[in-house]
Formats: sequence, C-alpha cells, structure tokens
Amino acid sequence: MVIFLANREGVTIQSLERAFDILELFEKQKEMGISEISTGIGLSKSTVYGLVNTLVKYNYLEQDAENKKYRLGMRLFEMGSLVEGRMDIRREAKPYCEMLSQKYGLTVHLATHYEGEVVYIDKYDQADFMIVYSQVGKRAPMTCTGVGKAMLAFLGDEYIEKYVLSKPFEVKTPKSISSREMLAESLEEIREKGFARDDEEIAPGLKCTAAPIFGSKGKVVAAISVSGMVSALNDEKFKNISEDLIKCSEQISNRLGYRKD
Repeated sequence: MVIFLANREGVTIQSLERAFDILELFEKQKEMGISEISTGIGLSKSTVYGLVNTLVKYNYLEQDAENKKYRLGMRLFEMGSLVEGRMDIRREAKPYCEMLSQKYGLTVHLATHYEGEVVYIDKYDQADFMIVYSQVGKRAPMTCTGVGKAMLAFLGDEYIEKYVLSKPFEVKTPKSISSREMLAESLEEIREKGFARDDEEIAPGLKCTAAPIFGSKGKVVAAISVSGMVSALNDEKFKNISEDLIKCSEQISNRLGYRKD
C-alpha cells in the first residue's frame, strides 16, 4: 500500500525544534506562564523566556495583559486559514483513489453530501470494470449508499432528523434501508467498525465498502468507497479492501488538517 509521509530526515535546528515544542504544548492547555512552559518542555526559564519572546515578536504567541500568561497568536490562525483555503478534497484524495482503483481493479468513488443526499465529486473506473449508475455531479440517497451511510454515521442526530427522517426512505432494492430502526442499527455498526458497507442496497449485484473523511474542524466532509460485483468480492477480499480504505481515509483526513485527538 502506498503511504505518503513528510520527509523527516536531514539537518534540524535545535532552537526551532524547541519553539515548535512550545507551540504544541498549547494543544492541551489554552494559557500558560513561563514556569508552566518550562516544566512542559523541560528547559530552564531563561531559555524558555527567550524562545517565547521570539514567538511573541512574530505573533505566533501573545501575552494576556492581565494575567501575563501566553496563548496562541493570530499569526497561527492566519496561516492555518491559508492552508485550509488551498486544500481541495479531490486533489488531496486523488493519489489514494487512483491507488485503490488500480490495486483492486474496481471503481472508487469520492462523494460529499448536501441536505441529505450524496453528491459524487470524483470517480475512478478501470477499463474492464465500470459502474454506470454513478457519475460526477450525480446525487443519490444517503441511506442506501456506502458513502452516504459512512457520512451519516458522523453527521449527528440533528442532521439525520432534518434531512433524512423527515421524508420517506428511498428504497432502491429489497435490501435498502427502509426504517428508522434499520438505519440506527446500521449507523451504530459503522461507528464501531469505522467503515460502511452497501450490500446490493443501491443496485442489484453491486457491493461496496466506504469510509468517512474528516476536515480540519473535526466534521465529516466526504467519504471514499470501493465498489465491485458481489461475485468478485468474497469475505477475505472485502476485508482487505476495507482495511486499506480506512487507512486511506485517515491519511486524506490528515491531509485536510484533521487530528483525531
């Protein structure tokens, strides 16, 4: 499996490493004084004071005028906004979608959601296997698609009530979800396993596994799936695909700025 990692080898600058260590302390605590920072990274107060002053100078940290404690500065917010603005789900997902499609010779879908419907935003077919029902830009019910259920499991009760349970279930095949109880059971299973499955629920003879993709704010923004004929997806192959799919969805989420903790 292809995994994309940042290059962590080569020469590093110790003072920069220490500055980054200081910034990362604020992930767990919003405000800290020099003593707390010193204890947190195991350096003397005088060393920490110099590093903190430098970070303040460039607006990566700021000091509260009343309690004199430090917190993350606006420069980090500005830079984070720039990174988030350049992130495109399709671009970030493309290497993973291509890899999955080529590795298994199956169709890979990338989809988002809008008011209770799946919206396909990218699709990767193979020459000897193509799925007709799905096209980029086309919509589909969330309750009978793998990508739809993968997103629904993490969209929250308010979204489900407003956009899904407020109207009749769309039943595409005899295996489609057709009741509130069936949906609740399915979504709970997805939360436990980390992936969704579609067993001939959108079209007879088709089976798929799907996993959610999360954005920088911790919300589910998309889902990725691998689809094939039921006859070609035995239990072992389905398990292997699902494991690869979960790893890919996690890496795409990370590329979009998502941090699970």
